[in-house]
Amino acid sequence: MLTDAQADRQKACARVQNPPARIVMTGNVAPEALAAVLAGALPGVEVAALPASDIGTVDGSIDVLYIGPASPYSAAVEMFQTWPGRVVPGGTLFVHGAFALPPLTAALLRTVGSSRGWRYFDREGALAEYVRADLSHGERVLDAIAQAAQLPWFARRLVRRRLARFRSP
Repeated sequence: MLTDAQADRQKACARVQNPPARIVMTGNVAPEALAAVLAGALPGVEVAALPASDIGTVDGSIDVLYIGPASPYSAAVEMFQTWPGRVVPGGTLFVHGAFALPPLTAALLRTVGSSRGWRYFDREGALAEYVRADLSHGERVLDAIAQAAQLPWFARRLVRRRLARFRSP
């Protein structure tokens, strides 16, 4: 479920895309995430919500890619290895469930997070934002530090969820 701040961020990102642009949403896309992107998209901006296996149906490049939460690690790795390569330089990648779901976070850090082709931009709760870029070695080090700084939030969230599970009858 998206918070209002997360929905506003997606809506704003869709709003700045000038036609013709393509926004693709894949993975477990929450209805409110799709609604936020559709609300922000200008006329002429294509918005498509597709199953993770439908990458072959997308012709051309992607300006904004949204990947919804994926439960199994293998499914998340597969999405991160196939979809982000289609995003244009300077394009945006949103990952919902980043630094919140252990399998997704591990897959994200192994693929996109350690890649020289992506810059970590920011996080709003469990919604992480990356920008397609060609990072130098020094920039990769700084990027790794920025992502590692998110891990305490991730650990606190995991502990709270585990404690809540034990407290509920």
